[in-house]
Amino acid sequence: MNSREVHKIEAAFHHRAFAQELPRFISEVRRMFTPEEIAAQLTRIGHERNEKDEDVPGEDDLLRESPANIVERARQFMTIKELLTATALGTS
Repeated sequence: MNSREVHKIEAAFHHRAFAQELPRFISEVRRMFTPEEIAAQLTRIGHERNEKDEDVPGEDDLLRESPANIVERARQFMTIKELLTATALGTS
């Protein structure tokens, strides 16, 4: 598992077509990788994201991500982490 899978899951937060495929995609990732592999990769990706967030450009930098976007990205990552590490997935 790598950042690519996480990016696909993040797309589900913004695109209906991806959201419709999300349950199947999550199940497939969980089938392909052991819980330990998933946990290790989520830890690595989380550290990389934290480092990126700490490298805050100056206030004048036009490429600077807004604090609200950083918080939203962190919330999405936590949701992804919960989906990938839950002991059981259910339906509503």
